[in-house]
Amino acid sequence: MRCVDCFCSPTVPIPRLLGTSSREARLTEPDRTRRPSRRHRRRGNYAILVGLSSTGILGMGAVAVDSAYVHLVEARAQAISDAAAHAALVNLKLTADVEESREIAQAFVNAHTLVGAMADVDPEQDIVFGGWDFETQDFDPAASYVNSVQVTVQKNDESVNGSFSTLMMGMYGTSHSSAQATSPATGAMRFREIVIVQDVTGSFMDEIDEARDADLAFLDAIYAADFPNDRIGMVTFVGDSEEYTPLSYVKDDYSSIYADWSQIDWCDRSYYPWYYYGPPYYHYAPNMMGCNQGSDYWRWYYDSGTSQAAGLDEGIDMLLASGDDYSTKVIILVSDGQPQCVYGYSDRAAEEACTLQREQDAYDAADFAEENGISIYSISFNDNYNATQSAVMEALVRGYGKFYETPDPSDLPVILEEIAEQIPLALVQ
Repeated sequence: MRCVDCFCSPTVPIPRLLGTSSREARLTEPDRTRRPSRRHRRRGNYAILVGLSSTGILGMGAVAVDSAYVHLVEARAQAISDAAAHAALVNLKLTADVEESREIAQAFVNAHTLVGAMADVDPEQDIVFGGWDFETQDFDPAASYVNSVQVTVQKNDESVNGSFSTLMMGMYGTSHSSAQATSPATGAMRFREIVIVQDVTGSFMDEIDEARDADLAFLDAIYAADFPNDRIGMVTFVGDSEEYTPLSYVKDDYSSIYADWSQIDWCDRSYYPWYYYGPPYYHYAPNMMGCNQGSDYWRWYYDSGTSQAAGLDEGIDMLLASGDDYSTKVIILVSDGQPQCVYGYSDRAAEEACTLQREQDAYDAADFAEENGISIYSISFNDNYNATQSAVMEALVRGYGKFYETPDPSDLPVILEEIAEQIPLALVQ
């Protein structure tokens, strides 16, 4: 039916409100006041997450700060322990007195501060003397020998220093309001193997008594240190060399070594033609090597000269054959001359060439010693000053060795006693 004269209600679309969805358009005003928008709800969630995250981040920061603080305290305790162990060893080396060395270690600890207070140790529990085995790398407080000390500086509830508070974690009510730092340090002295390479050429005849006294003074100093595994030996040399005393344990063989060294003399010259000349050229010393040892057979009656290289080679062989790869190995070279060959008047050019070769051989031997961990001390007795002798003898120093020179033979015992005190310590951790 057409709608012309009669009333009808045509369907007219209801227009959507601008900027609203059809669902929002159907909401009444009270509905809008009761239900917040999703945007508002999201803002509330973010605030909660930020609060929780901030707490976690601050907590982790506190842990990081306190961890760094604990490491700092541990490093400080370690440094104090190391220094105290080294101080105790130095005193032990010089005095062989365990109790005095313990007091030195404690005094050294007390001289430092730890977390704002004087550091301290229990001298009986925290300073322990014993034996260190370099092969197994073990410390044994019950060892039959003493070459080592262990110092432990502690900062915990059981120590004399007590524990210490952390910087941040206490604010969070945790049980970690204190921390501990335990830092042991073990110092050990390597046992020593020492060979004296002694010049016994004819030129040393007037000073051989002082040289002998010096060697015996050195032996006494090593024996007084009372380290049971120290060994000592001697090589004598002219133009050639020989083993005079094999490497021997000082503690066990002191008496026999002393008796042997008491017979040290300059080389034997009791053969033709010297017995026709009499003293001082003729010299009967059957316990010593011949002055001509190493001479060519057609010059056998001439002295063979001076070869520091021959002495060094013999000493190096003794040390490398000792069987102890962990000992401190030292050669002490004592000589009153420079390398020299003696050809008489037969061939001056060949004599000079031989002398130069002996000098180079000495440098090569010293280099080989250093390559094998052997240090060389060099002592030059230079009464009528010879610059070449000084230069050569000084150039033979290797490792932590040192050069000494004197024109006075009475200085030799003092020099060797000083060297006995200088052989270094090894600090292991």
